[in-house]
Order: sequence, then structure tokens, then C-alpha cells
Amino acid sequence: MAGTDEANLLGWLEREEEEYGFDTMEDALTDFGKARALFLQEQGIDLTEGQYQGLKDAQFLRYDELPSVSASFERFYNPSFAGFQEAYRDTITGRFIAKADVYSLLGTVRGF
Repeated sequence: MAGTDEANLLGWLEREEEEYGFDTMEDALTDFGKARALFLQEQGIDLTEGQYQGLKDAQFLRYDELPSVSASFERFYNPSFAGFQEAYRDTITGRFIAKADVYSLLGTVRGF
């Protein structure tokens, strides 16, 4: 999904993993047809190829790239926001880290 913020895609991926389970989402994201059938059956969403690719990219970011820079993504309920908040955390220290810092580190890994 060109132009979609990666944090939004990570949030979407996490919501779907909570809804259907990690294994179901991992299996569905191996094939566009499987993913499209799952979303159509469960939510009535006719998944586009762009949305599918966005979820695949988010999956790669979350489980391959973020761990390579000792970072993780999490989405948690924050009562002061009256909703969910998305954040990045340093997996070594456990501290929250700024999104800009995460993407600066990812830039070195990605070769930007």
C-alpha cells in the first residue's frame, strides 16, 4: 500500500494476528488467494494486491528487520488516549524508543 505509514501497517498486522492467530495469518500471507479468502470470509473485505503486499511488508519488518536492530513494535491500550497506542521498544533495555530512531537504524540495515 504505497504511501501507507509502516506503523499503520504494523498495527493492522497485529490486529489481524490477535483476531485470527499468528499461525493463521502467517499461513494466509504465504499466498494472495489464501489471504483474500480469509479476509473475505471473516470480515467481508475484498483484499487488494496492494493491501496484501502491505501486510507482507509489515510482516517482514516486524519479524525480520526490527529484530536485526534490537527493536520491537507493540500496540497497547492507553486509557489516556481512549484507544490504542503504537510504540517501538528496545529489546535489550526494554525502553521505548522514538520512531525516528528506529527508522534511522533501519536505514543503515536497508542501505539507505
